[in-house]
Amino acid sequence: MLEIKDLETFIYAVENSSLTVTSEQLGVDQSTVTKRINNIEQKLKGKLFNRKSRPLQLTQLGEKVYFKGRYILEQMQQLEHFSLEEEVSFQEKIKLGIPVTLVDDLCEYVYKKYKHDHYLTKVEIQSGWGRSLIQQVAAGELALAIVMIPSNIHLANDLLFMNIGTLPLVIVSVKSGVNEHSSLERCSKKGWVIHPEGCCFRESLNKKLNEQSLRLYANKEIFGVEAQLNSILNGDGLGIFPKPFFDQHAIFNPDLEIVAVNDFNISLNVGIIYADQSYLEEVNYFARILKARYFSKQESS
Repeated sequence: MLEIKDLETFIYAVENSSLTVTSEQLGVDQSTVTKRINNIEQKLKGKLFNRKSRPLQLTQLGEKVYFKGRYILEQMQQLEHFSLEEEVSFQEKIKLGIPVTLVDDLCEYVYKKYKHDHYLTKVEIQSGWGRSLIQQVAAGELALAIVMIPSNIHLANDLLFMNIGTLPLVIVSVKSGVNEHSSLERCSKKGWVIHPEGCCFRESLNKKLNEQSLRLYANKEIFGVEAQLNSILNGDGLGIFPKPFFDQHAIFNPDLEIVAVNDFNISLNVGIIYADQSYLEEVNYFARILKARYFSKQESS
């Protein structure tokens, strides 16, 4: 069986794109970090990272292990909140997808709300890229998923989507470079700090660039809003974020600012995707949770 310490080390390495930073955060030397990652690779008989790339870049296997491993660690963290009471053995379960961009904020919130309101059923959360979650709903592996779909990306006809609200997607730069990037073409020349392949934000940006015969230059591929913002601060490139996400971090990052790009006007449709009408009651329930979490302020204003 895989060791939890090995898995935790791998997750740290992915989210920091650095073995050095991982060793510092975990308080172990770099050889220990490498050994723990090698342990996973040996047991899974495959490579998790492309060792030739800088920063670290996941292989296809590595991406799958990252999302599954992150989910396992999230489940273990949830155990700390469980009481020792016995669960009913025949308890029903609903499988919900949450994108990796939202999982840190929503996971525990959803668990607590659902446990309180639906004591006879339980929710199982799977995290991943929005595109991956959509495919899992289509395949029947998930009952429904919370997604943020960019306005220039369309869903297959056999999928249903309940739109809860709209958030603008914004381009972020260090303040010293804000005036240099007034158009998407100028932004493209600077390059991007962005999630790896499979992220809907990246897909929507790439589509927008293609419309102007521009290429997407990924200067750095990195997971996590905070890690990306730090990389932008270091001058590695520009980033794209839902505006409320950036606003939360802007207080602690006064040297970052939203770029006023004339030809970039993508918004995010936030809601629930599902394929089976029998889950409509659950869809409405999670829609209320999303509305209260992200859009109550918009309505009151």
